[in-house]
Amino acid sequence: MLFRGEDLRLTDGGLGQEDEIPCYDDSPTWLVDSAWEKTMEVGRNALAAYMKFCREENLPHSYLLGLDILFMGKVDPSNPRRLIDLRPTLVEGPCCNSYPACPAVDAYKLYRRLQAKGFDPDRVEYPSHPTMVRQKIANLLIGLHHRRGGTGMPRAAVFTRPYPESEEETAHILMLKAFQKAGMEAYRITPDETPEVKDGKLWVHGLPVDIVYRRIERIHVPVFYGEKLGHQIINETPDTMFVNPWKIDDLRSKTIEERAFRRWEADHPDRPVSRPKTLLDDEVTPENVAELASFGGWVMKKWNSTGGKGVFLHFNKKISDPAVDYLYLDASGRHMIHLDEAGVKKELEALKDFNEDTAVQQLRLVDARVLSESERLVYDTRINVLYNAEFDTWDFISGMSRSVACGPHVTNGNSLLTNITSGAEVSPLILGHMRTREGYEGVQFGPILKAIMEGRDSIDF
Repeated sequence: MLFRGEDLRLTDGGLGQEDEIPCYDDSPTWLVDSAWEKTMEVGRNALAAYMKFCREENLPHSYLLGLDILFMGKVDPSNPRRLIDLRPTLVEGPCCNSYPACPAVDAYKLYRRLQAKGFDPDRVEYPSHPTMVRQKIANLLIGLHHRRGGTGMPRAAVFTRPYPESEEETAHILMLKAFQKAGMEAYRITPDETPEVKDGKLWVHGLPVDIVYRRIERIHVPVFYGEKLGHQIINETPDTMFVNPWKIDDLRSKTIEERAFRRWEADHPDRPVSRPKTLLDDEVTPENVAELASFGGWVMKKWNSTGGKGVFLHFNKKISDPAVDYLYLDASGRHMIHLDEAGVKKELEALKDFNEDTAVQQLRLVDARVLSESERLVYDTRINVLYNAEFDTWDFISGMSRSVACGPHVTNGNSLLTNITSGAEVSPLILGHMRTREGYEGVQFGPILKAIMEGRDSIDF
């Protein structure tokens, strides 16, 4: 049931000018029991690698991160009707997802949407219940303030872009209300509030701010706040703590993240980070990429962007076509490049003098659920984690899924990329441990996830 006046739309944009984000909640994504345990192991190894890298490079770390972990496999070159190496796979991790988009708000609304449909999302024991995530983030701010020697309640802020260009404005207001409910003074900072910098702190409305949750990339601060003030905000506010410090923006790179993982694995070979095979720098040669192609294809980010918007998937049709037909029926969407033998050869030749700061990765095929005989649903899992400074651990706090329809009659989708521009819709993610065996009734899993939960690392079809 809905509470009076409750708005469960997912929105983006300035207040009063919001666009509704497409949401698909008819088929929630389930990440439970053994699958959840395996996913947490992937996340913990990646986060340990991230923390090691930050310590060794004398860099601050974020206190709120996102992990994109998908259930994937690759094609067996000797049998294109077999998928092998099935495992939860980190696609983008702590370096790339240094401050996830309003995790508390989306997780809560998706949970409530399921309840409003008469569905029981509480058949699982969550790591952090969706109704408590905002409170947990508020408690994080209070705890960090006290660890820095602060007393009483901190004065908090959400720091972002100007109206009406600011994204997620409704979500920010809900976050501020959560901070205020926890006993903090809390303000939203945009250029319209004419903030200033003095005495080593960021000020707004004539008041010094103790701790900030920022929702703007560093490169955009001088654009919106002006060169002088932008420089001061980034470089002259050591006594205002940012939950996601400015320096972490230097880590938002697939190549840096891969180097961090390799450094970790050199010291901890027993705790590898599950991810696609990744080529860097002079490793990107026609011969090495041809090896990736023999397992179905390769992936490259061709232009700078956040998330998957600049990512292109190259399919070696000779190897990948049977698996693509089996999993998706149709994968002809945006940035899906299907190559015949001549096309593969041409693309490989273009890599002879490759000299770009980007990674080339093994194409791994993501799981998809069966919606009908003519439609499949590709999905991902975005899992948000929060740093527990008291115990030097990371808490898994919330999540959402993004899903893309695939099939011969789909007009916006047919993609393995789960960003909105590729036709994705936001979906509920139910994660944790099932309370009873009866909880599995009516739950649907894709073939890759099902095999992983059964302890298998390959499937034939």
